[in-house]
Amino acid sequence: MADSTNHAGERRPRLGVATATATATATAMTFALMGIAGADTPPPSEAPKAAVDSTTVVGQRDRATIEREIGTFVNAIALKPGSESLARWQLQIPLCPLVAGMPKSDGEYILSRVSKIAAAAGAPLAPEHCKGNFYIIVTSDPEGVLKAWSKRDVRMFGDEADQGGTTIREFNAASPVRVWYNTEFYELDGTPLGNPVDTTSLSTIRTDLSARATRIETNSYRALSSAIAIIDTRHLKDVSYGQMASYVAMVGLVQLRPQANVDYAPTILNLFAGAGKAPPGLTAWDESFLKAVYATRITDKAQIAAIKTAMVQDVAP
Repeated sequence: MADSTNHAGERRPRLGVATATATATATAMTFALMGIAGADTPPPSEAPKAAVDSTTVVGQRDRATIEREIGTFVNAIALKPGSESLARWQLQIPLCPLVAGMPKSDGEYILSRVSKIAAAAGAPLAPEHCKGNFYIIVTSDPEGVLKAWSKRDVRMFGDEADQGGTTIREFNAASPVRVWYNTEFYELDGTPLGNPVDTTSLSTIRTDLSARATRIETNSYRALSSAIAIIDTRHLKDVSYGQMASYVAMVGLVQLRPQANVDYAPTILNLFAGAGKAPPGLTAWDESFLKAVYATRITDKAQIAAIKTAMVQDVAP
């Protein structure tokens, strides 16, 4: 089996070789997807090139304005249901990206960049021969990929009762990049929260055995268990490999609202907003946000506020 090396010298799976999958049925699905996604998928408009790091210089601006803009930005993109935690990758299920639908060398570039961004943010990366849990699918036929995937893995959307039909319809709607997240609940000690009660439907009832009476921390937390990013090549005419990798990393490292309107903010999330709003890669705001997500306590009920504070201190010290 051929391998590739990421930026840190770790051995990573090569594109086109599925070392493992999230579920038993996903193994056959992964190989099928690679054939479907790559059959008629033209490469993005630009060949891989070395990543160019950029720095955004913040001038003498009203600090209150910066705080307000960052607060609006975080509120718009962070998907945090009620009092639950903002879902990110945890040590229980570390990030293992898998790329399909691109020539091998191009896919390895995307894989390396996503891994580098994850490491810089502080996200846990799985070791060699890890089970794929962040599927990055590049294709000119997203509908065909979704149809083939759903036939082979009926659980691709996790528990639809939890996710909600509206969310599934939004995911199926035409978009340059469609992102789906599956999450798991854990007790404070890292034990999965949920006991099977129906082996036929696989439904679960969540039972927290370590709940504490506290107003500052949650008694359990949500973590990402898998994520799917389907990139429609028909929208990549003026998109570089560096931009694509940065965008995918941004939406794949934490549960976000990728379609949120943030055209006022300097962020890679504006990649498909048009009007020259797309930066060449992650901006200072993006990097600061990802670092803050992984630096704050996932059980902190004031997690979103802590992320905002960390960003303001980082962007405008």
